[in-house]
Amino acid sequence: MADRRTLLWGVFALASGVGALAGLFGVGGGAFFVPLLVLLFGFEQHEAQGTSLFALVAPTGLLAFLTYWQAGKVDWKVGLLLMPGVFLGGMLGSRLAQRLTPRRMRHVFAVLLFILGAWQALSSWLR
Repeated sequence: MADRRTLLWGVFALASGVGALAGLFGVGGGAFFVPLLVLLFGFEQHEAQGTSLFALVAPTGLLAFLTYWQAGKVDWKVGLLLMPGVFLGGMLGSRLAQRLTPRRMRHVFAVLLFILGAWQALSSWLR
């Protein structure tokens, strides 16, 4: 990206596409944002993760939740049970992430995405 304005428009275009994918698949946009911020825009891994969390948690999460809630697709009991685990896990995970180098973070993140993607592909083809 040549200049700051071009960079910002590129990030906005990326955000629009990732927002659509997150809403469509229910996948946290971080699964899309983080690698694309690193690969397309040269973000350092930790910066990409922090920026992704900042952008996604409140606006995307709330709006997507409201849409699914209006469609009757929210299991309140399970959601309430998930909250404490996500809260504690998020705190622990972010602390662990700060102890890893950006290179190690990219490796761990790539392996995790690969395993989840392979598992999803195999389970969808075998059923």
